[in-house]
Amino acid sequence: MPTRVLVVENHRLLRQGIRSELSGHQGFVVTEAATGLDAIAAASEQRPDVVVLGFELPDRSGSEVCAAILDRHPSAAVVVLSEHYDGASVRAALDAGARAYLLRDGDDLDLRHAIERALAGESVIDPRAAATLLLSGGGAQQSTLSSQELKVLRLVAEGLTNPEIGTRLYLSRHTVKEYVSHAMHKLEAANRIEAVRKATALGLIEGVGPASGEMTRPRRDTLVYNESSGPARQSDLKVTPLKIDKLAASPEPDD
Repeated sequence: MPTRVLVVENHRLLRQGIRSELSGHQGFVVTEAATGLDAIAAASEQRPDVVVLGFELPDRSGSEVCAAILDRHPSAAVVVLSEHYDGASVRAALDAGARAYLLRDGDDLDLRHAIERALAGESVIDPRAAATLLLSGGGAQQSTLSSQELKVLRLVAEGLTNPEIGTRLYLSRHTVKEYVSHAMHKLEAANRIEAVRKATALGLIEGVGPASGEMTRPRRDTLVYNESSGPARQSDLKVTPLKIDKLAASPEPDD
């Protein structure tokens, strides 16, 4: 199957240059968008495997576009191309869910290879951006969960199955399963119960603090809840105290 790539870039020549470079390699099918609004619509319609996202867009911030795309299409790998490598910009991209942060002027920039690594689930960050991030106190390996992943984990903690979570959040059970899978990957958890435990220890689920002897909660500014593209529903934000023992005793649902 070909790899579907959506290139989002405001500058026409740069956008066409990226498309030309990727189209020259077998296996890539490339489409384009010039604005954040067009990118969100195209991602919803085309469901690309990869989004190459120019972070400086005229109508919306790159982090907003990244989060909106992943809220609608969580399995996409977002590869950011930016001119800036200050800590705030890099952290905003990673907090929004980007898997790669590349600099346009990088001497050894290999976009095709970066895309392949991002598709394999790796985090790819330009060395200058990674160094700035570390110096600013936000490690590149810090766990960052999107707003939807957090909502899903909260409902997992309440004991809901994937179909029940889908009904609550107006999502298909397949999409819920993808959110759970991404949360498990980011938290380096072997299953959904361990993901809930780690999220609890990090203080990511409101009303439940880290247990005595568990991990210390990281600095608040390194764990950002991304804003959802739609209005929050009261049911989305309701949190029931975790019943870890009850979760552990119940069978893990397959879907």
